Amino acid sequence: MSNAMRLIEEMGRREYAGVAELSRALSLSKPSVDRLLSTLINSGFVEQDADTKKYRLGMKLVAIADSIRPRTSLIDIAKPHLAVLARRFAETVNLGTLVGGSVIYADTIPSQRPFRIELRAGTMLPAHNTGVGKAILAFRPNWEVERYIEENEFERLTPRSTDSGDELRKRLSETRAKGFAVDDGEILEEACCASAPVFDAEGLAIAAISITAPRSTFYRIYDDAVAAILHAAARTSADNIVASGQGRSR
Repeated sequence: MSNAMRLIEEMGRREYAGVAELSRALSLSKPSVDRLLSTLINSGFVEQDADTKKYRLGMKLVAIADSIRPRTSLIDIAKPHLAVLARRFAETVNLGTLVGGSVIYADTIPSQRPFRIELRAGTMLPAHNTGVGKAILAFRPNWEVERYIEENEFERLTPRSTDSGDELRKRLSETRAKGFAVDDGEILEEACCASAPVFDAEGLAIAAISITAPRSTFYRIYDDAVAAILHAAARTSADNIVASGQGRSR
């Protein structure tokens, strides 16, 4: 899954691309790239030009981008709250949303520390192994959670990864009880994050804000960071509801 996401990101930087150049850019073998492209073509995410035999991103991704367009204004709304977190903790802060089985990091402010965990805007990661993903899924309808479990594979990336539907249900229950989610080294063992949901006027999570830090730092700032992200997410939720006009009748 991670290589497929890397491939999509790389193709997003090019109008068309061939197997050889993608292989070089991603440091993957040509057969591996060819298999990934075949899978993405079958899923509708990639198209092949009949004349040049090169590849480009397909209309399915355009449709996904169009479906999240209303959420792009949330980036501007959340930005000042992310900036406050970044100044206070000097760690990487993120705004993420959920599309299908993946979290997409819509905005990030990277830490300026020499030893840091850094994510680029546009990065996609499996939702069940991220704090952002669990913070959103925990406050979505149950049928969406069950569909997620049915449609996605639970790859064990580290010994701490969420590796089954039952484990995800348990962690989402804990997230609902606490009001925030934690990624305790599920993607990378030394990378941890705490994440709080951003809600719409109906009380459903539409995004989440997180602080990501090396393990050695994360648990030193844990209590303060959790309180801060809950506050930032609550402020972002309120500002977004007002900006969208959903709160006028309330």
